[in-house]
Amino acid sequence: MTPTRLSSIIRTNLIQTMSDFSLTSKFRKSIYTLTRAANREIDLEFDQPKLFKKVKKFYEEQGVEFYQESEADYELILSLLCEDLQVDVPA
Repeated sequence: MTPTRLSSIIRTNLIQTMSDFSLTSKFRKSIYTLTRAANREIDLEFDQPKLFKKVKKFYEEQGVEFYQESEADYELILSLLCEDLQVDVPA
């Protein structure tokens, strides 16, 4: 296999891997709930604690560093959800 071909295969696999890590693909069954949380219609941490923990772990694996303070971490997650789901930030 030529270096150019190998490079092309690696690039294709990297792009595929990165797309597999998108919030919308990983949590496709929970998009409605996550959108409601981003719009502050529900409190994700209390209404859906298992989903909240999974979302927080997802962002940690993406390299997000949390503050280790509950309220600040929750606000950061909501901000990230708004960005990833392309939701307008509620006032």
